Amino acid sequence: MKKILLTLLLALPFCMVAKAQDFRVGVTGGYNLSSPSGYDSQSGFHAGVKGEFGLPQVTKGLYMDFGLMLSSHGWKSPGYYYNGNYNPSAGEKPDKPSSGYTSDNKCTPYYLNIPVHIGYKFSVGRNASLFVNAGPYFNIGLFGKAKKTITANNGIVTTKEKAGNVFSDKMLNRFDWGLGFRAGTEIVRHVQLSIGYDLGMKNINKSGVDSKNRTFVASCAYMF
Repeated sequence: MKKILLTLLLALPFCMVAKAQDFRVGVTGGYNLSSPSGYDSQSGFHAGVKGEFGLPQVTKGLYMDFGLMLSSHGWKSPGYYYNGNYNPSAGEKPDKPSSGYTSDNKCTPYYLNIPVHIGYKFSVGRNASLFVNAGPYFNIGLFGKAKKTITANNGIVTTKEKAGNVFSDKMLNRFDWGLGFRAGTEIVRHVQLSIGYDLGMKNINKSGVDSKNRTFVASCAYMF
């Protein structure tokens, strides 16, 4: 009984918001270009749902923007070359320091991305408006893999898995947060096109390397 009452209490604010005239929901998706500090950039995506809650009681055009999305934030490490002669027939391992090879690392983590922004929207025509919004985001790590590609002097390429799940294998911190900014246009009150940038504030790497998420995003949303 207590669990039922608690669930109803938690659901009540969302029901009230959903019935409000100034509340809208929609679907969104787009492109991520992730460039964590200390690593090379890699393309990814984001997709999910978003909501808008107008705040006309404060001032006309002010609103709250929030979302719930699956988002990939991958990266590549610069290639590192090690001197020596790599000879697999002699039983040498590709990651042996004395071997001659180039080592490249690739990591692709997936997060549950939750942005919570405050924005302002102003009309520039009968069927178009411009908007800007900014605020915090929160990432919860779900899954992802990391791989190492080794290219030997003799051209042999070896790929090995560094982590089956970068979060459960304790390669990356599961929780990340930062600040985000978006700017874009809304057409006929339904289609939204925007670009933005997310600046991570937390070190995501558990290996001791100081690295924070840096992500450029381009999005398209349809609001119902």
